[in-house]
This record gives sequence, structure tokens and C-alpha cells, in this order.
Amino acid sequence: MTASDPLALNRATIAGYDASAASYAAETDHAPTADHREALNALIASVGPAGRVLEVGSGPGWDADRLEAAGLNVRRTDLSEGFIAVQQERGHTVHRLDLIADDPGGPWDGLVALYVIQHIGRALVDGVIGRIAQALRPGGTLLMSYQEGEGEHVSVDAEGSYQVVRWREAEMADCLARNGLVIEKSWLFHGREADWITVIARRS
Repeated sequence: MTASDPLALNRATIAGYDASAASYAAETDHAPTADHREALNALIASVGPAGRVLEVGSGPGWDADRLEAAGLNVRRTDLSEGFIAVQQERGHTVHRLDLIADDPGGPWDGLVALYVIQHIGRALVDGVIGRIAQALRPGGTLLMSYQEGEGEHVSVDAEGSYQVVRWREAEMADCLARNGLVIEKSWLFHGREADWITVIARRS
């Protein structure tokens, strides 16, 4: 597989998460960082009480738990059957959603796409961001993260291979703006393997 076959790379990434979902859930079952809490709280404040939120790439569901505890109505979705099973074991309903191909529905008051965009091929991202924007109501809020940098590669571990696409901050801001999403706040997080940028953006 090469970068010229982005759908195959994405499907291989999903297969990797199917195999590693339980270990990933265990590794991420901890209190969020201060910046992460601030970003979630910004979404909560923007959406308002009882707001309807779509979470794509819900994973183990820790962020959905926090948003629901704050009174939001969250529709949990994922493409990985492994993560769907993890959340079902925790008593949650998770809907299968392919952000590349499926209609996200809506209009939603908020949409969460944390640690998702880096697994989607560069050529497909503009269409995905457009689909996200159309799923939000006018004035709706997007909470999204992406890896900052240049280029793309495939990361391999014992459980699978994972497509990783990095974006320069200005490049991603342009992509969001083209699709009617205006960034209101951003956070930079220095991860073990890359820097991450989290943004709050509003649909104009």
C-alpha cells in the first residue's frame, strides 16, 4: 500500500485499531490533560445545556463520558468494530460511521473529531471537512485535533499499521475556512511522536 491508495491505508488503520482496541482503551483510561479539559469545556460552553453532539471516532468513549456528564446528548460513532465492542461492554450504544463515505446526519449543535483526521489521506480530507461542516447547524461548533507537521507515513506496531498524515497549521486553517469553519481557539500539545493541534471552530 502507498499514499496513492488512501482508502486501503485507512482500512488497514481501522484493522489495526480492531486488534488493539482493548489495550488502547486501557492505556488512555486516565484523567485528561489540562488543555484537553479546557477544549472539552469550550465545546460544552459553546453548545450549551442539552446540546446535540456527534462524536466521530469515539474510540473507548472517555470523552463522550465527560460530555454526557456535563449534560450534552452525544451520539457515539466509530468505524472500528474493536472500539464498538469495547464501548458495548461498558454499556454504551455506538453507531457505525465511516466519515469518508457516510452521511453524518444532523444538523448537530456540535461535532467532535479528536485523533481522527491524521488517519485520513490528504486528498480525502477536504471532502471530509466539508461533510463535517454540512452536518453542523449554522453557528454549530467543531472540536477537532490533527498532527502538526508535513508529510505522511505508515506507523507499524505488533498489532497493525496506521496511516499518519500531518498538516501545517496554516494549511489546515485554510481547509477549514474553505468549508465555512472559522477557528476560534487552538491548543498545541507536544506528544511523544508529534505535536498535536486541537481547535474549536464554528460554522459560519
